[in-house]
Amino acid sequence: MTDRTMEFLKQVRDHLLYLKLKPGGVRLQAKGIDLSRLRLKGFNLQTAVLTQGNFSDAQLEEVSFAMSDLFGANFSRAKLVGSSFARADLRGANFQKANLTRTDFEGADLRPGQILAYRTGRDADEEEDRLPTNLKGARMDGVSFKGADLSHAELANLSMTGGDFSNANLFAANLAGADLTEANFTGAKLKRAVLNGATLTRAILRNADLREATLRNVDLTAADTLGANLNGAVYMKNADALPMPVRSVLDAHILWINSGGRAGVRADFSGMELRGLDLTACDLSGGVFRNADLDGALLSNASLSLADFGGASLRRARLDQAVLTGANLSGADLSGADAHGADFGMVDLRNPDGTPTGRSWPANLMGATLAAADLRGARLTGAKLAGASFAMANLASADLRGCDDAAADLSKASLTGARRGPLETRPPREGGGAGALISL
Repeated sequence: MTDRTMEFLKQVRDHLLYLKLKPGGVRLQAKGIDLSRLRLKGFNLQTAVLTQGNFSDAQLEEVSFAMSDLFGANFSRAKLVGSSFARADLRGANFQKANLTRTDFEGADLRPGQILAYRTGRDADEEEDRLPTNLKGARMDGVSFKGADLSHAELANLSMTGGDFSNANLFAANLAGADLTEANFTGAKLKRAVLNGATLTRAILRNADLREATLRNVDLTAADTLGANLNGAVYMKNADALPMPVRSVLDAHILWINSGGRAGVRADFSGMELRGLDLTACDLSGGVFRNADLDGALLSNASLSLADFGGASLRRARLDQAVLTGANLSGADLSGADAHGADFGMVDLRNPDGTPTGRSWPANLMGATLAAADLRGARLTGAKLAGASFAMANLASADLRGCDDAAADLSKASLTGARRGPLETRPPREGGGAGALISL
């Protein structure tokens, strides 16, 4: 046992006396302490002040950190099975690749931490940095976040089967691709949360607030949504009505997106008959639809970034509010399609690890037919439009900046309020799921 560990255990002994209100008791305060690889089991460290402490690679099973100050603490790769962080301050803490199986975070604060940084010299100033709580790669089956504050938390692709999120605050949290089988979200605040591709089989979402949440490729028919507020939410409304072959392709594509292309199979509907198919709010980013028949198909709010619709027929299809950034629609027929508010702009390309490549990819509508299409408020910034026909199309308030609209036939289109000319500063794009998968 090292001198460092001996000294800490002495402090723990004094802390236990403090908790019992006995003489000689002293509250444990060890800011920035390095206890990496420490082994403890069953200890009570409630109300301790361990701000920015280093517990990386430690084994701390069934340890109670309840009501402790652990702001910015590092628990990366730590084994915390059965431990408690109830009502602890965990803002900006790092739990990357930690084992949090059956760990209790009831009422804990896991919001991003705010850190003040000071610049010296001629430009001396004070800056505020956000330090997000890091849970990437953590094992969290059976975890309890009951009443915890997880607003803006990154929980994508994590396994949290059977987890308790009842009454938790998950405002704008990212749960994309997470396994939430049998998880309890009763009364949870999930406004603007992202749950694209998440598994919610037998999950409980009773009275949950899901306003403006995005749940692309999520089958909510497999969950209990009694009393849930889904106003403004983007989700599949007819998942159980999809033909089994289509559902199988979609499931494999979800896995392809969530795994960064390492598993699953990219959706390929080339040449298929898909007339009138309801794919509302589906994420088929990077999917292939070359020469497919999608006449009258419902693709409202779908994420179709970098998808290939070359030569496809989309006559009278619903594409309103769909994301088609970087998509290939060359030679496609969108006559009479409803694409108001759709995004045909550029997508920022990313590497498989999600880091930006610094490159962007424009949507390609060269030679496409958009006769009588509804493109009100659509974004076509930077799009390739050479040879495209917009006869009788409605482009009112559309954004055509940076695209080669002079090479397209816009002579009979309605352009009232449309924005045209060069695109000096391009706003960032969401880009859909495939932007992190495909480098072109």
